[in-house]
Amino acid sequence: MTLAVLAGCLVIGLVWFDLSNELRQLRETPADNLQWNITQLELDVARLETALVEAISAPDASLEEVRKRFDLFYSRARTVGSGTMLDRQGLRDAATPMVARMSDFLEHNVARIDGSDTELRRALPDIREEASILRLDLRAAAIRVIDAHAALQDTRRTRLSSAIHQTAITAVGMILMLMLLLLRVLQQTREARHREDDVRRMSMRLEATVLTSLDAVVVTDSHGRVIEFNPAAERMFGYDRDEALGQPMSDLIIPERHIAGHEAGMRRMREGGERRVVGKGRIDMTARDRSGREFPVELSIASAEGPEGAIFIGFLRDITEARAAESALISARDTAQAAEQTKTNFIAVMSHEMRTPLNGMMAALDIIGQGRLDDRQSRFLDIARDSSLQLLRHVNDVLEISRIEAGQAPTLLETVDLAALLATLVEPMVPQAAARGTTLDLRLPAPLPPVMGDPFRLGQILQNLLSNAVKFTEGGLIVIEAEAEAQEQPDNRILLQLCVRDTGIGIAPADHDRIFRDFEMVDPSFSRKVGGTGLGLAISRRLARAMGGEISVQSELGQGSAFTLSLSMPLAPEAESRASVPVATAALERPLSVLVVEDNPTNRIVLEEMLRSLGHSVELAVDGAEGVSKARTHAFDLVLMDLSMPRVDGWTATALIRADGASMNSRILAVTAHASTRADPRFATSGFDGLLTKPLTTQDLAAVLLDAGPLNESSGLGAEDLPLLDEVRLAELRRMGETARARLFDQARSDLGRCIAGIGTATPTSPGLLATLHEAAGVAAVIGARRLHALLQAAEAEAGSGDAGRIARACAPLADTWQKTEVELCSSGR
Repeated sequence: MTLAVLAGCLVIGLVWFDLSNELRQLRETPADNLQWNITQLELDVARLETALVEAISAPDASLEEVRKRFDLFYSRARTVGSGTMLDRQGLRDAATPMVARMSDFLEHNVARIDGSDTELRRALPDIREEASILRLDLRAAAIRVIDAHAALQDTRRTRLSSAIHQTAITAVGMILMLMLLLLRVLQQTREARHREDDVRRMSMRLEATVLTSLDAVVVTDSHGRVIEFNPAAERMFGYDRDEALGQPMSDLIIPERHIAGHEAGMRRMREGGERRVVGKGRIDMTARDRSGREFPVELSIASAEGPEGAIFIGFLRDITEARAAESALISARDTAQAAEQTKTNFIAVMSHEMRTPLNGMMAALDIIGQGRLDDRQSRFLDIARDSSLQLLRHVNDVLEISRIEAGQAPTLLETVDLAALLATLVEPMVPQAAARGTTLDLRLPAPLPPVMGDPFRLGQILQNLLSNAVKFTEGGLIVIEAEAEAQEQPDNRILLQLCVRDTGIGIAPADHDRIFRDFEMVDPSFSRKVGGTGLGLAISRRLARAMGGEISVQSELGQGSAFTLSLSMPLAPEAESRASVPVATAALERPLSVLVVEDNPTNRIVLEEMLRSLGHSVELAVDGAEGVSKARTHAFDLVLMDLSMPRVDGWTATALIRADGASMNSRILAVTAHASTRADPRFATSGFDGLLTKPLTTQDLAAVLLDAGPLNESSGLGAEDLPLLDEVRLAELRRMGETARARLFDQARSDLGRCIAGIGTATPTSPGLLATLHEAAGVAAVIGARRLHALLQAAEAEAGSGDAGRIARACAPLADTWQKTEVELCSSGR
């Protein structure tokens, strides 16, 4: 008994000591885990609700985020509701309403989440509303559970403290301790049973997920043997699960050409090497089915530890249809782009063709105006002229858009006197504005320095802005302001701010962007007060951006408008006094004999009348064949050759005239409505001495005839017969001043020397040869190296043919011609 009592006391003392330690640990150990999990449920619902809102607001967005957030909430809800946490804390009863509420929500929506995207997107508003209500319910339930947990913890501490004191005082404590030990054993047994149930449920859930997955799931061991093959994989690859299990994956789904790489990768991973596919997200590859058919798949591989080592879980999706859809989309895009290009080409061609009858009409009006007309006839003639000019402006606007879109509207870089340019542009607009009771005021707060730029493009932009201001302002004021602000970076540049401000009808803010679109007008109706194509501002913005600038507008309806051109421009080099280029004004020594080769009868009549009014004799030919026949039998001073004609076109006719006959050395000018013909690679070696663009006026012809030079001089036999330097271009360059001109020629000599050397060392089929030829031709044109420019253009044309022999022959004279040109430039002090 004594031994039993001593043993009992010892046992009670030990149990009391253990319980005291447990009580201390209970007091010190935070109970945040349960509270964190419960409050995290509300956060998961809030995140799900956020994903739902984003999916609803973006109908085309992916629904993966919604499914992900639902799955995370599903997992945490099951963990809290089905785990042992609540039972261990004695809160199962208090948490039952919360668990039931979550279960209802999950069971009601799991089918929607696992359904198709269409069904899920349709159910998004309902799910969002339910999630919002659930979040509020969870908050209230969580508060109740946490309160119950706190109360239960207090009760537990009190009970445990009392049990410790009772155990220490009475011998009954030993029995109680034994009972507690027994209860502990039972509790652990119950917990183990719960854990076993959890593992079984998780296994069943995982198995169900794999079996119902729409994607193929293939699991292999570290040696590549299949240990799981779900139904989707059976459908995709044509193997039954029983057939696939235990088989090497390389024998089932890997194409033969990839087997070696697959086995090398598996071996590398077994040896602990780099993982190039596993865990790298989605990748595209080719798979093989039972019949040997190869098809594209999207693959994602994850790894895990299995009972016998590492295992690899692969998720595969057949993307054959996606690839086909992508190809169809690309094809549709290409078709749409081709249709757009066809439309653009059609507009450009039609605009060009309209210039031919315009030429006849305007020239005929010009001839009529030279006769005696009464007041009524003069008034109608003025109306016809104004209408033809307006129609020409519309055609030119469409052509300008076409050239800009095709990249055929290059900008120049020459010295520009901004003040003089502005004055020149504003002065012709004063009468038009005055006719509408409007005043034009040009304000220059400070002197504007000379800059390097394209005066034509600047003038085109300002003319469009001024024209619009005059059209939409009646009885008001138009102010043109220009300011130049020096820029720190880059050096030697200014920021030009050119503003056209009017007191006209104004533009609503909603239309500010629209007015810069092609064919867009503020009032597109047929009843609008002013006409136009709606291209002026579109062209102006394109030109401004081509020069690195921008056009902005500030306007309110009824309060006028302010259009501002902002453009960064380099300052012009210091120039010495500029001597003007002499202009020939003397009349021709004698009348010229002119052959007009034109298939259009209107144009033939017009050209004949214009030439005869200038005192020249005219012979007509209705097509290229008749023109060749007449040119071979009679030596004409000048041949005006249309390019587009039936039977024999202008290109062929000119070549035949140059080959033989009385007019083989005569001056031949191409006459065409296509202004871009000069850029045609054939033009440099075609035999033409120049180009006239329709529509023509009497002044155009007079200027061309006055600039004819020595008559019957050989000028079209080829590039080798051209002069080395273009005196007209050099005279224009002298206006830059000595310093600027020397700087230009030094840079040009350096660039041409580099390009010619590169051309000499390149092979005829070198991919960079075409670009080098193009660059050299541009530089030669700038400095007036006429013969070299023609040879470079010819070589550039041959370089596109791919014929190595022709390219080599075209490039052969370049080095010698450049050497002669450089000597001529140096000897003449240029």
